[in-house]
Parts: sequence; structure tokens; C-alpha cells
Amino acid sequence: MIRRIAGLGGFLNRKRDGFPGPQTLWIGLQRAADFILAMDAQRKAQRAPD
Repeated sequence: MIRRIAGLGGFLNRKRDGFPGPQTLWIGLQRAADFILAMDAQRKAQRAPD
């Protein structure tokens, strides 16, 4: 899961890349939060009456 979150922060996960750093993880967590907000907004827009 750490590598997936880091992937959102720009981590490339190549063979010799080692463990992702704190900045990459932080950016990944921010992007994950952005995706959650976007999904929530989309669901609310679909439920809105015409």
C-alpha cells in the first residue's frame, strides 16, 4: 500500500529505487485525498435533482 500511495506522489518503483521518502508519501496522500473529494463531488452531482 505504501508503494501505491507513493506512486500517486511520483514514485516510479523501479528495480533499484529503494523505499519512497516522506515527501513522496506526503504528496501521494494529498493526491489520494483529492481523488476522494472528486469522487464525492461526482456522486453528489449525480444525485442532484434536475
